[in-house]
Amino acid sequence: MPRTAEEFLSPPSVPEDCYVSSSVYTDPDLYAEEEEKLLRRTWKFVCHVSEVPNIGDYRTHDWTGVPLVTVRSPDKKVRTFVNSCSHRGSRVVRYPAGNMKHMTCFFHLWEYDLYGNCTYQTRDEGYEAHGPTKEQAGLREVRTDTFCGLVFMNFDGNAAPLREYIGETATAFESIFGENDFEIFHLNRTHMKGNWKAWFLTNCDFYHEWGHQVNRSTNLTSPDYHDRPWRLNHAQGHGYTARKLDNEPFVVQYKNYKGWKNRDGLVLRGLQPGELVLTDLFPNTSVFMRTTCVRINHSTPYGPDHTVMEERGLGIKGESEADRRQRAKEFTQVWGPYSRNGAEDVAFVEESHRCQEFGANKYDVISRNEPIGDGLQRPQSDAYVRLFYDKWGDYMGRPANNPKNLMTAAE
Repeated sequence: MPRTAEEFLSPPSVPEDCYVSSSVYTDPDLYAEEEEKLLRRTWKFVCHVSEVPNIGDYRTHDWTGVPLVTVRSPDKKVRTFVNSCSHRGSRVVRYPAGNMKHMTCFFHLWEYDLYGNCTYQTRDEGYEAHGPTKEQAGLREVRTDTFCGLVFMNFDGNAAPLREYIGETATAFESIFGENDFEIFHLNRTHMKGNWKAWFLTNCDFYHEWGHQVNRSTNLTSPDYHDRPWRLNHAQGHGYTARKLDNEPFVVQYKNYKGWKNRDGLVLRGLQPGELVLTDLFPNTSVFMRTTCVRINHSTPYGPDHTVMEERGLGIKGESEADRRQRAKEFTQVWGPYSRNGAEDVAFVEESHRCQEFGANKYDVISRNEPIGDGLQRPQSDAYVRLFYDKWGDYMGRPANNPKNLMTAAE
């Protein structure tokens, strides 16, 4: 039956951990708090090592509004620095990617080496009386580490090491990344009018596969679809689907989509033909391993209602041109800016945000529960979404179902 205004404003009739307030997606104060308490304290995916293979290779990026540059130093270690000159704060490196021997600020030509040391101050005699000296004016280095070829950074120097942070979730993709020599072959960015959490959780919400024409035809037609379990890493807030309880792979039926064929060639080592494995790393990185290619999905928020999604495709380094074309074709059939899934996912996020932003949807319901046993859940359960908001609440110090501590209509 239709709800009255009082019923609409009241929380859903489900347990408290089975709904969240829409304000977590729209409130600017909550977003500013997220930046400080959550995003600056967790590991942020930067790039794949193949994007900075040589000494001097770099990529610039932003996180919580802070400009950053990630570069391979002469000792071959990948480092990240705050991309702001120690003199007047101008960005030092202003191009998105490239190769450099040193970093020179265009404002007053102060210079830094690839370890972040200040090596030159224009007319440095002017600093003899009051300083700073070059030794006092290096760039701020940000903690950076690599796992399975994935580069991460973290503003929090006291956070757990990256490998410990990933924890048991590594089992979902460690062997696959260890057995294949990957390199990036695809990168696209998509701007969305929506919240970063909504985008990430779309990747974690298998129930939304009903919204994808491709998934309805390929994934959901697999007879063993509901036999693969969600495995939850409660300590770190990650989730992953691996093989079924009998260690058999989940095989996608690609041939069921008109014009497609099953993926029996170019299969990545560690996977079987048609196999799909997914890992979600809290708070906003997803790694999809789909038979012949890998997708790394990461988002950068620029406000509660503006998210930039980065989507990377990985193939095998040194493979033939014909193999790369086939691999890229199979990647872009499902992902990329011209795929059906990519456009549909953006539409899901933006349409939901439109209702959340103007109060047409007060609460998100996350109550689906499909247990298998031993703490495992079937793929279309909301178990991981509930885990995400449990960890969100730990970092934020407030519950997601009433983050502003507001009185409800019923009260």
